[in-house]
Amino acid sequence: MPQIIVKGVSAQETKSLAINTAAKLGEIVDCPADWFVFDHQESRFFDFSGEIRHWPVVQVWWFARPQEVQDAVAKLLNDYFVSLGYPGSQISFHIFEYESYYEEGNNFA
Repeated sequence: MPQIIVKGVSAQETKSLAINTAAKLGEIVDCPADWFVFDHQESRFFDFSGEIRHWPVVQVWWFARPQEVQDAVAKLLNDYFVSLGYPGSQISFHIFEYESYYEEGNNFA
């Protein structure tokens, strides 16, 4: 935890993202790099004309962090995808409530 769900890119690109950003993410968020889990989800995108190539879509699930931490994480992830040749990315943050989060059957509250 934090969980980073990645769509709209190849599995190799998600693997590369994990390898190349986990340490820096750990520094930004102030947690060990091995707490980050990267989840690659195969996706196909469509509009009125049919299937389209889309930019990366990233969902970050975590416990609430300050806005400046969230902004730094979004910038790091977006910059990485830009370095791969994408024009940008769509990143959204989703908050786990301590009362609603369980790990190994134990509540975090």
